[in-house]
Amino acid sequence: MEKKKVLAIDDSMQQINTFQGILASQYIFRAAKSASDALSFLNSNQVDVVLLDIEMPNISGFEFLKDIRRIPSYIDVPIIIVSSKSGEEFDNQVKTSGVADVLSKPVVPEKLIETIEKHLSK
Repeated sequence: MEKKKVLAIDDSMQQINTFQGILASQYIFRAAKSASDALSFLNSNQVDVVLLDIEMPNISGFEFLKDIRRIPSYIDVPIIIVSSKSGEEFDNQVKTSGVADVLSKPVVPEKLIETIEKHLSK
């Protein structure tokens, strides 16, 4: 079976390295350090799942969500927010953003894989 492609978008190299360590054996893993880098990548590449940090410089994760959903081939791709952010305002933004799921940092490896698999099997 062909490996699924996962794109992680996070401005922290440490977090990207963590994701890579957890996911690289099971998935084709790609990373972007900013929302603009991710949009450039996505314009010429297709992925199956996106892991998205919300707090990034220049373009926030929520702004990125609006941009990615304008790309026809990404309307239904599961996007999983991975963030240390919480609170009522954050929860309200999540509810209206169209994301598939939310995971808290620091991410638990088993929970990350379980969440990705849950959305890939839909």
